Amino acid sequence: MKGVIIVGSARVESHTKALARFLKGQFNEKEVEVEIFDLADRPIHTLDVSGTSNPPSDYQENVKDLQTLAREADFIILGTPNYHGSYSGVLKNALDHLTMDEFKMKPVGLVGNSGGIVSAEPLSHLRLIVRTLLGIAVPTQIATHDSDYGKLDDGTFFLQDEEFQLRSRLFVEQIVSFAESRPYEHLK
Repeated sequence: MKGVIIVGSARVESHTKALARFLKGQFNEKEVEVEIFDLADRPIHTLDVSGTSNPPSDYQENVKDLQTLAREADFIILGTPNYHGSYSGVLKNALDHLTMDEFKMKPVGLVGNSGGIVSAEPLSHLRLIVRTLLGIAVPTQIATHDSDYGKLDDGTFFLQDEEFQLRSRLFVEQIVSFAESRPYEHLK
């Protein structure tokens, strides 16, 4: 079993990425292969259906890699910061490069972080997108706040709050359970 965590923050070392790293560790303990695709580290070009733009080749490669990872994944996790009460434009652009083929009948986990007022609204918005892409958004979601994280000497964030560490473990259990059972696999 393998999955991909798409980190939709524009910040290179973000709280969302710290949560993704924590989740990856939890999956690794269950011997589940997970790759983090961080859109700040691996930017992609704006979707251009007309074909008139000429994006840099590394951006084009990043899109192909994202599409392959999502297509081959047994589950997908979407991570976003709270940008003005919704999910990030960076993540929206990434989702625009993906189709129902990557999401259809796959479990999708939703995680996010807020710097100001804690809000699950971005995750509610993503839940609608997942449904439209025929994915199955799992019931448990994670909405953290900057204060739930600590910071190492090198500036790297880490999930510090014990309640969210526990919730993350439950979240991982749920994703694995959904991915293992895949009751709707025959509908693909």
